Amino acid sequence: MAPELLNGSSSKVDVFSFGIALWEILTGEEPYANMHCGAIIGGIVNNSLRPPVPETCDPEWRILMEQCWSANPDIRPSFTEVTDRLRAMSATLQSRAQAPGS
Repeated sequence: MAPELLNGSSSKVDVFSFGIALWEILTGEEPYANMHCGAIIGGIVNNSLRPPVPETCDPEWRILMEQCWSANPDIRPSFTEVTDRLRAMSATLQSRAQAPGS
């Protein structure tokens, strides 16, 4: 849940949630699985709780996730931008897979 949803605002809350979903897809884990719900809500409201990004994460994925779950909604990309960036990352992966010697 985006922090501003708990504070009464609602801009780009879905982008925040999508960033967390990207983390779940990347790791196959549930964020904050071992935490009490009160601690989770407190961490989100204080903008001090984000799941740890694995060291092996591609830098472009890391940047996109961290921008999506930014405490500042103005830093979060629009879904149009998210889609464009995901398509570009996919095209890069496809071209690497098709490159000779891969």
